Amino acid sequence: MSKQLNQFIYHDLQYQQDEVLQAFVDEINNKLNSCVIGVVFYGSCMRSRQYQDAMLDFYVVVDKYSNAYSNYWYRIANRLLPPNVFFIQVHIREQVYRAKYAVVSQQNLLAAVDNGFHSYFWARFTQPIAYIYANNSDFKKQLADIQCIAAQSFYCAVMPRFEGAPTSGEFWVEGLQLTYAAELRAETKARAAHIYDSDREFYDEVFSGLLAIQDYRQQNMLVNNFKWKIRIIYGKFLSVLRLMKATTTFIGGVDYIAWKIERHTGEPVQVSNKMRKYPWIYCWPVIFRLLKQGKIR
Repeated sequence: MSKQLNQFIYHDLQYQQDEVLQAFVDEINNKLNSCVIGVVFYGSCMRSRQYQDAMLDFYVVVDKYSNAYSNYWYRIANRLLPPNVFFIQVHIREQVYRAKYAVVSQQNLLAAVDNGFHSYFWARFTQPIAYIYANNSDFKKQLADIQCIAAQSFYCAVMPRFEGAPTSGEFWVEGLQLTYAAELRAETKARAAHIYDSDREFYDEVFSGLLAIQDYRQQNMLVNNFKWKIRIIYGKFLSVLRLMKATTTFIGGVDYIAWKIERHTGEPVQVSNKMRKYPWIYCWPVIFRLLKQGKIR
């Protein structure tokens, strides 16, 4: 592990707190009891700190799924296809704030960022994050280690794509576009550049630290390209499974997904009562239509 990279990530990793975030922490702890190790804040709301008319994004790291759920299906689903995603809302002075939180065990998370073939976890934890709750003083160090490992996994998967030495911007834009392609995302092609530009200093520092580790460009480019083709096919399949799974754990999940697609693409998605009640049956025509139109990729 690069010492330079680990030191930067540790010092960059911040604890964020305000009354809205504290209200979410309290509600999450009430739902999951004493199994919560830490709560990670990420996404656009973390960067802007604007919470009204938005959906905040959290990762909730737990010790064991058996401690998190009394529902046996939730335990199995979280273990086989992490994370489980839930909807939550809090009321503060007549204002409603909404969020979704993804539950993952510390063991699952570490394995996914270190050895995971798919980019779902290591792509997210390479990006800027903060934490809003920790049940012990070691959590910040543990989270920084996870983020550092995720960044190295990202580097090892993306660097062989370049014949020469890329700039930081070229590296991150290419890498983010690849990871978006490996999921069902409603992002435009400009999204990756926007993400890089929004935290350019962070990404440049991480890239500098990554260059200090072994040069993985020695991996054959053709082999790497083949891996990404498989990762993209496999990832889209996993995305569909995660979307379907979320409809069983996320109250209003079908409506939320439709709203998010329309927000990113401008394509309205009409949600019928049948889709809400039986998403595993009636969502497929919509998904295939959007894929065919290129609205999701």
